[in-house]
Amino acid sequence: MAAKTTLDVFKVHEFVEALGVELPPVERFWKLGDATALRNRADGSFFRANYERGILLYALVAKHRPTSVLEFGTGRGYGCLCVAWAMRDCGIPGVIHTVDKVSSDESIRWPVRWNESEKPRVELLARAEVWRRTAHPGWLEHVRELTGYSAAVMRGFCGAPVDLAFIDAGHGHRTVQHDFYAALRVAADSIGILFDDYSAEDWGVGTRRLIHEEVLPHRNASLILTDRRWPGGERENQTDTSTGMVWVQCESLPQLLDEIQSGFPPGLFASGYRFWEMWYSLRIMVGQRVRQALRATCGGSRR
Repeated sequence: MAAKTTLDVFKVHEFVEALGVELPPVERFWKLGDATALRNRADGSFFRANYERGILLYALVAKHRPTSVLEFGTGRGYGCLCVAWAMRDCGIPGVIHTVDKVSSDESIRWPVRWNESEKPRVELLARAEVWRRTAHPGWLEHVRELTGYSAAVMRGFCGAPVDLAFIDAGHGHRTVQHDFYAALRVAADSIGILFDDYSAEDWGVGTRRLIHEEVLPHRNASLILTDRRWPGGERENQTDTSTGMVWVQCESLPQLLDEIQSGFPPGLFASGYRFWEMWYSLRIMVGQRVRQALRATCGGSRR
């Protein structure tokens, strides 16, 4: 199949409407997003960052009915919960395997708005705690959390062949590249892959590079214009096509893997990436211990 060299471009609500599925009221996505995806700026203000991704994931699950979903980058869990929500609503006996280096019991700074009557604020919260307050218990039956760096986790992955993947962890080219090939290695005969954070700016250039250099030469892909561009959003009328999310439907997977391997050795890359990841995690651990030692020393001298 001769793939195109450019992305097909869609507004997010048009892409979702074309899937022809029934959605819950959009206000329910906004409420869940306020608990699990709200962001704050340096000036102290808060904003709803790309809540459309939850609607998009729900619609893709309702349309394609995957039974094994792989997510790189659980974060605070908005995308994961929307996938599980769709599985529950549609009666899909599926599992979402969601990978993150931060465990669900680790507390982090968490912008949140619990309900419409309260102002947004930042609290110190753990993912498990927030999920207990916001997620339907039936959703969580579909979730399998995998804690660790992606290469280490995927070495021991034992789930069913994956038919939908959401790549939303690190956005450097090396990391996106690893997660893309890791998803292909555990995929079923075909797989749909959704990439977050495609952009010409620094935070999304790794995803953009992968799409143009390693996806489009082999398969067509769609750029979906998201991030407050749902009808009624503050950026609804923005026509900028340099940022968004990318959807790729990978059919005939054995053929695709043969095409990729003819110009790039994914196995060799995966081995190298694992060593890089171990070095990176060691550097993070050493840095944390040094900071702890410095805090203890400074605290002791003050006493």
